[in-house]
Amino acid sequence: MEIGGNIQGLKKSIIQSLKDLYDIEIPQNMLWTEELITSLSRLTSVINREIAVYFNRKGHITNISVGDSATVSLDFVEGRRDPSRLSGIRLIHTHPGASGRLSDVDLSSLKLLRLDMIAAVGVHGNSPSDIYVGIPSSEDTEAVDVFGPFNPEKADFEEMLEHISAADRFLRNKIETTGAEREKAVLVGVRTPETRIISGISEADISMEELDELAGTAGAEVVAKVIQSREGRDSAYLVGKGKISEIRLLVQAEGADLVIFDEELSPSQQRNIEEMLGVKVIDRTGLILDIFAQRARSREGKIQVELAQLEYMLPRLVGQGVVLSRLGGGIGTRGPGETKLETDRRHIKRKITYLREQLGEIKKQRGILRTERLRNRVPTVSLVGYTNAGKSSLLNALCDSDVYTEDKLFATLDTTTRRLDLGESQILLTDTVGFIRKLPHHLTDAFKSTLEEAVFSDAIIIVADASDPLVEDHIRIVDGILAELGASEKPTIIAYNKIDKLGDRIIAPKTERTAVEISALTHEGFDTLKSCLKSMLYQMKAQYRIKIPFHKGGNIISWLYANGKVLNVEYDETATIMDVELYKDTAEQVLDYIVEVRSAGSFQSEK
Repeated sequence: MEIGGNIQGLKKSIIQSLKDLYDIEIPQNMLWTEELITSLSRLTSVINREIAVYFNRKGHITNISVGDSATVSLDFVEGRRDPSRLSGIRLIHTHPGASGRLSDVDLSSLKLLRLDMIAAVGVHGNSPSDIYVGIPSSEDTEAVDVFGPFNPEKADFEEMLEHISAADRFLRNKIETTGAEREKAVLVGVRTPETRIISGISEADISMEELDELAGTAGAEVVAKVIQSREGRDSAYLVGKGKISEIRLLVQAEGADLVIFDEELSPSQQRNIEEMLGVKVIDRTGLILDIFAQRARSREGKIQVELAQLEYMLPRLVGQGVVLSRLGGGIGTRGPGETKLETDRRHIKRKITYLREQLGEIKKQRGILRTERLRNRVPTVSLVGYTNAGKSSLLNALCDSDVYTEDKLFATLDTTTRRLDLGESQILLTDTVGFIRKLPHHLTDAFKSTLEEAVFSDAIIIVADASDPLVEDHIRIVDGILAELGASEKPTIIAYNKIDKLGDRIIAPKTERTAVEISALTHEGFDTLKSCLKSMLYQMKAQYRIKIPFHKGGNIISWLYANGKVLNVEYDETATIMDVELYKDTAEQVLDYIVEVRSAGSFQSEK
């Protein structure tokens, strides 16, 4: 039997005396014995440290841990069961030089670990003074009933044992009726001298607010936030080891069962932190992957999410057996790939290869559809922008469609295309997945086939939330991701959406690009947006007269039919003469054969 916790500096004789406690048996009709309380008090006074003893319903001591004179660290222990009932574990610990009254940390640990009961023994000198007992309420899952004070000689525990049974029945019925409870999360961020200041606000604070929204979207309840300012990121724990110890106590005090870091953690950092905190730890990337796993609907979306999950988890497989057995589901473990995480590395690599091949096939199908659109000369425009900027709402309003919308981050994952009538012409408008600060590269890579819609579209509408004070920074982030995708040179319109929320505030766009103010809710500004779209698309194409010698005609004529709209075909003695509508950048491919260009209804000779 081992002794856990802070045993540094303890004599071998003391450690042996602590191990001897494992031999004490507690009768099943009791919650402690005088022998156990006396032994704990004596050892506590000798080492001036708290001692925690865990035992099961059969009265067998299962774990003993040592804290220090100021704080207690109550760990997860063997025997913790599912959330639909109590764990079957009881805990007695000491308060050296203090009363046995239960602290907030004691009470939250009782709830977090779903213990049958927690007892605290006040120790003065080398003797116990008073004992207080906390037992989960049989009427409220968030409440604790406190009993005491008692003395060590107490022998009648019938009332408290019945209260434990009643609490267990109540919890089981409550969970079956209402479903699983929301996970409680603590958020952790880092601020360094390199952290940017945006509109007078640290980007670390901005990012933490986004993390709060992401956690809510994933279904977690945020109970606390911690940002540490430090010179650099710690290679072992990201934040300082001392800060991790503070977070550990915060987790216990708040009853949290999840800690989310606003940075991508290395596999070793994640393992180190989990070992210290004793609860599930995920990073921003893992959280976003979890949201994507919940929201993917199409076959392509599910494949992309599973691929991103597996690529993210592959380097984290070492030690995952222990971690996953403790976590048991919840945020960070959902999605198509969750059942693959405990399989061997070779199988996962094969699965990654297979998923990439599947996405390759989908990419080919997209290419065929794209070629067909080009042949029919239907211009495509992609809606891109920060998540929750209102892209899907704008698509619905413009095209009278019913794409799913919700006031949450990443409501849209699957690409949706609808036809938009601009009067004398029509275009295809495509909704895409939203961008966000620190968008994980796993997602960017996995969603390349989806994001290619922006790369291959004829123009882009950047949808921005005009009511957000950080709207210009959001546009900067979108521009950066478009540049990474190779779509930064596309003709672009910035649509400042949600102007219905502005009141009297005026937008002052800081851009040389075309910008319009709109409201997807009230349709304000739609005529201006459509006019800008028509003007942009008109400027992008022209009508060309092309003369192709007969001896070179086959491939060129086929290419013109595939990539342009053929308006007229004539022949003379030596060549085929075609009037074709082409986009200007496409026309460069047949520059040597162009003899005339028609713009705005008139012909201009190029020779």
